[in-house]
Amino acid sequence: MDRYPRVTWDEKKLIHNARVLNAICKHHVEWIPVTKSVGANIEIVDSLYKQGYRKFADSRLQNLKAIKEYDSSINTCLLRIPGIHEIKDVITWADCSLVSEYKVIEALNQEALSQGKIHHIILMIELGDLREGIMPEELMDIGKHILKFPAIHWLGIGTNLTCFGGVLPTSDKLAQLVQLKESVEKKLGYHLSVISGGNSSSLHLLMSGEMPREINHLRLGESLFFGRETAFSKQIPGMHHDIFLLEAEVIEIKDKPSYPQGIIVKNAFGETPHFTDKGIRRRAILALGEQDVPLSELTPVKNGIEIIGGSSDHAILDVTEHHDQIQVGSILSFQMSYKALLHAMTSNYIYKKKINSVYEPLISSDQSFE
Repeated sequence: MDRYPRVTWDEKKLIHNARVLNAICKHHVEWIPVTKSVGANIEIVDSLYKQGYRKFADSRLQNLKAIKEYDSSINTCLLRIPGIHEIKDVITWADCSLVSEYKVIEALNQEALSQGKIHHIILMIELGDLREGIMPEELMDIGKHILKFPAIHWLGIGTNLTCFGGVLPTSDKLAQLVQLKESVEKKLGYHLSVISGGNSSSLHLLMSGEMPREINHLRLGESLFFGRETAFSKQIPGMHHDIFLLEAEVIEIKDKPSYPQGIIVKNAFGETPHFTDKGIRRRAILALGEQDVPLSELTPVKNGIEIIGGSSDHAILDVTEHHDQIQVGSILSFQMSYKALLHAMTSNYIYKKKINSVYEPLISSDQSFE
């Protein structure tokens, strides 16, 4: 028996998107699937694993733990810079972590020694987006100290752009990472094997041929799951944007006034709502609410349906302009934004189901992008 609300995800479309990313990145850029937006759903991990992917990145240690419990040989990378309180779990469940604090690196070294492991790090560099990262001028001093830690392997350097400040990745920005890598190798005599050039917002440079050749690592989630680069929010040719759909059941359908009857005060979320009187409208209520997913981040798949609001457990729809019959028990489908997918896939109240559609590939997954 099917249960709702639920997210369906299309395995064939997911695999196709992954193959297109392989074609885009080709041989000189390694891309790592980022699973945080799907809560490291093990069925999704399994699908990618069966396609040969053996490295996964996530911001949550709980997700990396689940991946390691699925297969302990998988190489896992922690994307959110570690907190001191979680150092033991970082060494236990993450093979690699992105770091920016000397104190944290020192603690990682001590815990790695106690567990008899070597922990790999990518030192994050601040290039203007103002999230995590050391200032470039600090690199040599911190680098000298990192090289003294016997249980730390310094893989390389990386940056993060567009996530906080909305700063666009450009060839000039990423060239700064290349210059810093060369400085480390010249001044410290140490080879850095990885230059991590960011996330899905850097793909536009790779696709246009503007990315410096020395950039050899990307962390990709939104492009994998939504088929778009995130610098300009453009769909990537040949990739699917509809891998995921949210489905919810209609639990009431009635003709009602469009304007509340009575004195309007604050609603369940402490907001004062505003309404336009459109007369009597056909209204549907879904068994889905803000506790499950931000309703404003959903787009109805079918025309003539408008989400007009909701509460923690109910979504209110105007279906007056929809031409098909909607009744109690009807299932309505919605496309989700990245934010909505984050909420839905990490909610215990939303079921998840794998499907395999029959479709014609949008392009050959080995098409050239240069």
